[in-house]
Amino acid sequence: MNLSIEIRKTENITILELAGRVSVLDTRLRELVEELVACGERYFIINLANVSYLDNSGLGQLCLVYTLARNHGGDVRLLKPTPRIRKLLNITKLDSVFKTFEQEADAIRTIPTLAEALSA
Repeated sequence: MNLSIEIRKTENITILELAGRVSVLDTRLRELVEELVACGERYFIINLANVSYLDNSGLGQLCLVYTLARNHGGDVRLLKPTPRIRKLLNITKLDSVFKTFEQEADAIRTIPTLAEALSA
C-alpha cells in the first residue's frame, strides 16, 4: 500500500495522518513538510497508527521532519506508533529524540499554544 497523508489543523498544530508505507520509494512526507514549513507551519503531530511499513529511509524522513521543525522554532510529536515502529525507535535510540503519545489530546497539550508560540 502506497503512502497516503491526510492533513488536519488545530490552532497552530498540523496533524499528519499517515497510512501505508513510509519508505525510500516514497518521499511525499519529506516534500509535504518542506512545503508546510515554507508556508510557516512549525508544530507537527504525525499519526503512525496506520503505517504498515517503515524502513530506514522512512526513519530518515521522520528525522528530517523533526530537524526542519526544530530549525524553524517548532517541534514534532509521534502519535500511536505501532509495536514494530516503537521497536525501531528503540533500537535506533530515536525514542530519546521523539516524544510519542497514544492519545492525540496528550500530544497537543505538550505543544505551545499559538499565543505562547508567538510570544516566545
